[in-house]
Amino acid sequence: MAFVARLTNSDTTFEIGEGETVLDAALRQGVNLDYGCRHGRCSSCKYFLEDGDVDFGEASVYSLSDEEREDGYGLMCCATALTDLVIESSEIPDPRAKPHLVPEDRIGGVTTVRPISDSLWQLSLKLDSPLDFYAGQFVEVRAPGQDVWRSYSIASDPADNDQLEFIIKHMDGGAFSGLLPKLSIGDEIRLRGPYGQSYLRDGEGDLILVATGSGIAPIVSMLKVLAREGQDRSVTFFYGARTAEDVPETVASLRELVADQERAKVGVCLSQAPDIWNGYRGRVTQTIQSEVPDASSLSAYVCGSPEMCETVGVLLEAKGIPDGELRYDKFHSATRED
Repeated sequence: MAFVARLTNSDTTFEIGEGETVLDAALRQGVNLDYGCRHGRCSSCKYFLEDGDVDFGEASVYSLSDEEREDGYGLMCCATALTDLVIESSEIPDPRAKPHLVPEDRIGGVTTVRPISDSLWQLSLKLDSPLDFYAGQFVEVRAPGQDVWRSYSIASDPADNDQLEFIIKHMDGGAFSGLLPKLSIGDEIRLRGPYGQSYLRDGEGDLILVATGSGIAPIVSMLKVLAREGQDRSVTFFYGARTAEDVPETVASLRELVADQERAKVGVCLSQAPDIWNGYRGRVTQTIQSEVPDASSLSAYVCGSPEMCETVGVLLEAKGIPDGELRYDKFHSATRED
């Protein structure tokens, strides 16, 4: 049985299939609801239901409290419809949003799988057919031999849409990342996407990019686009890690990528820097505090752990970053790093 959902800020309606989440149904039909992790942990897709009932699914109680459920809120990435729905939607449209890309399924063959730091791995896939995406978006990847999906940001240039590159944190026992050392060239992996709203927007303002861990992946994609298009924007990328061994080889290639761009800079911040170190010392948040005196002319993309993203966000807001110019990609460990 299919149900119908209606958004209150427009005449937009869409059908929801039996057992299909409200978010999946919306994205499948080109309706772009707000969302983030897609697995009930970030609360980006929390909406008020003016009418109708849903099964709340596996939404985390930390992202959707019992009180909020009783009041009529739901996480659309987990909720499945039990009746027709009326969803309160009062978001102001983003004037720089790009056309919605409907998620599609693909099969990718492994072309590269190797460690690039003490904890990060590079995985490259050749797709059975091209997949359009924007720099900063992610796909969901199915763990071989399991009906388990994990989300990973794309590190490749959208111009190369027949092959995808990922930078993944290896975790022992991880449903997908734990299998990285066992993958071989030619192995086939199923994926679906693209997803994500923290993609690179067009604009003229200066850019500040911040990442830790595997959060470097979407930043790599953005920098490749900026280098290819030759945009005349000041771009500063700060990457935070604990030790030099935690810094992926990718950082060196990024420095080569922007070497001929006078207004581009790649900086590494080590919280446990050795005595001989020419980069920034301390956490990346400390670097933002000291190196960014004024954010009033900046656009920012921050990718990594939720704690880091939130702290950097608070700092940039205190330094005057304009409304709508701060975008996060928070990597929740249960779905983005394992």
